[in-house]
Amino acid sequence: MSDNRDSAVTAVLTAMAEEIAAGAPRGWKRAELRGYATGPDGAGHRGFRFEPSELDDYDADDINVFDGMRELHTLMEAADDLTIELEIESRGRYRAVLSERLGRSGGRGFRYVLDQESEPAEPGELQACPDTPEAGDPGEAVALLGEYLRRLGEVLGPDSRRDLPPPLRQSHRQEITAGFYAALPRDLQALYAFVDGDGGRGLLHGYGWFGLEMVAEHCRADERWWVTRGWRRYVSQSFINEFGPPLSIRRLSDHPAWIPFATDSCGNYLAVDMAPGPRGRPGQVILIGRDHDDGPTYVTDSVTSLLRRQVAALASGSFEHGDDGLWINAGDPEHHKRHYDKTCTLEVTGLQAAPVRGMRPETRELTVSNAPLVDFGPLRGAPALWQVSVRNCPGADLSPLLDTPVEVLDLDLSTIDLSGIAGHPTVRKVVLHTEKPVDLRPLLSCPRLYALDLTDASAASVLDLNESEGLRHLKMQRPQWEEFLRHKDVPASLVVAELAAEPLAERKLFWSFDKAYARPRPTLKDAIDWAQNLAGDAADIQTFKGRFTTPRP
Repeated sequence: MSDNRDSAVTAVLTAMAEEIAAGAPRGWKRAELRGYATGPDGAGHRGFRFEPSELDDYDADDINVFDGMRELHTLMEAADDLTIELEIESRGRYRAVLSERLGRSGGRGFRYVLDQESEPAEPGELQACPDTPEAGDPGEAVALLGEYLRRLGEVLGPDSRRDLPPPLRQSHRQEITAGFYAALPRDLQALYAFVDGDGGRGLLHGYGWFGLEMVAEHCRADERWWVTRGWRRYVSQSFINEFGPPLSIRRLSDHPAWIPFATDSCGNYLAVDMAPGPRGRPGQVILIGRDHDDGPTYVTDSVTSLLRRQVAALASGSFEHGDDGLWINAGDPEHHKRHYDKTCTLEVTGLQAAPVRGMRPETRELTVSNAPLVDFGPLRGAPALWQVSVRNCPGADLSPLLDTPVEVLDLDLSTIDLSGIAGHPTVRKVVLHTEKPVDLRPLLSCPRLYALDLTDASAASVLDLNESEGLRHLKMQRPQWEEFLRHKDVPASLVVAELAAEPLAERKLFWSFDKAYARPRPTLKDAIDWAQNLAGDAADIQTFKGRFTTPRP
């Protein structure tokens, strides 16, 4: 960093420290800001912490440090989010830590990003598209739209009908759609040759049907603001689901062949899926967007079917028309997501776990708890079982899971034997909870394993992890990291490392109840030392110390 930029950063930090001190509660000794800046236009923080601790409830909403944090992002020329940790003392001293790679995780933990460009592979990338025809019919779709509009006029009256936007010229439509990743389904193409959307009337389950130019705009990756991208997928999107008939949709965060064509104006979209799952159909309609960031939701097999539902509802009188407008009961487009817990998850306790009872072909998630004996035999051949969690059980033979497509294992067992899943072809993430030693070597032969959480497995054989060739995300407590880094090098494949929060440590013979625990660890200093051991000279953490003028009483 140049001297000029160093001075500019120091000046901004000094002003921020003075702002915090001026707004701090009477009697404060120390204050802490845990902030971040996303760019020149975005910044935030997780509140202020004051000591003595009884001052933590102080309302500090009027302390404005956002401008300063945004300016720091610009001065540091940050390409990603910038972590801003600022500690100040009432005697006029401060220390700040700035980093693009070190950040808070899970409240009291930290994470360090070793490779900011990496992105995890997703299950749907390995799923082949089916060689099946589209379910929609262009002629029927246009006829259904005409009948739908006619019946709407009958219900609402002729004075209520507005003309729909006329279609764009054919040459213009061709020019727009030539830039799409995939061609629109034939039925939607035919509809756009008839009208250019619905002008915001909300004809499709209340969703406003886009004109073709708006469709093109929403095909751009930068318009898919709800999608988690890059290394953050390792942390916040480790499990992508699909809500609908098994294998109908590819399990992805996003795909350029998911083409939004209607919106509820709340960040959710109806999209045609031109890259369906193995049991899906090209042109099927799915839901994506703000409320579907955990996975897409299946609606129906085509836009034609979507219109058929609307017409059938009006024809059967399945609608309500009142002062609040017209509501057409044409089915729930979110049916599969609303009923997911009932149809696709299974919770088993006690004797029902030996053997596991209640498995169905559509079961995606299984939770077994409080069972003296666990028999996973009935799981063999389960076609869609992706996640298995076990809570408070003595042990289990995991070998039946080899004959399932399970991806996430969360095991809370007294004794954990991983030999039964050695070489498992689909396991991606494993979380272990046990006080006893665990041999991790069987996991090293799992070709798709990329995430491992050993926070609650303090006796696991962490030194074996150095042999991993595909591990991308590793979470452990400070003593585990210290043991590992003392003897081994960081796996070359590692992208995100997490330093987990440690249980609070009691102080012996301490008279004050509210001070009966030592300061929570890891501290910020612990995190800095850890990150520097991880990354060595490549660590991007920068520390600034300085003084500021304290406000007069």
